[in-house]
Amino acid sequence: MQLPGAPELAIPTFTKLTMSYKALCCILLLAFSGCGEKETNERFADPASTFRTYKQALEQGDYDLLWECYSLSQKGDEERQAWLERWRQKPSAEIKARLRREIAQEQIINERIGYLLFDASTLSDERASPFFYFIRETDGWKITSHLDSTFHHELEQAIERGEYKLPDF
Repeated sequence: MQLPGAPELAIPTFTKLTMSYKALCCILLLAFSGCGEKETNERFADPASTFRTYKQALEQGDYDLLWECYSLSQKGDEERQAWLERWRQKPSAEIKARLRREIAQEQIINERIGYLLFDASTLSDERASPFFYFIRETDGWKITSHLDSTFHHELEQAIERGEYKLPDF
């Protein structure tokens, strides 16, 4: 479009096509960036979201989604079929006890690790751990264990950098 009285700019046809192609590529890239990842990012956006996803998977008996909630180190070398069979054999009372857990505190220590502290009144008994530990992987926050060597190493570094202080007992 040319403004009245403005000189006509001579832009070669090849340049116009190249500019149009680049613009189209940028628009498509923006439109489709994150397709398929948005749901994953929301489900594992932070430890609390991952825990809600975990509970949803338990409620629905969705073992594929439950598997996704765990960190690579938690999955380890475990054969998925054996893991699946163990979950299918868990008594419904155990599943219900896990579903009763309510978050009392979410603590993100740094960009790599965090934990959830559960309300003690929502735990099945005094032996149940009041914590879930999390490590951030490429596809979001995943459930791990305090015994996970990567989590443990990250926690030690966070303490050294002053990002976290162990509670006094």
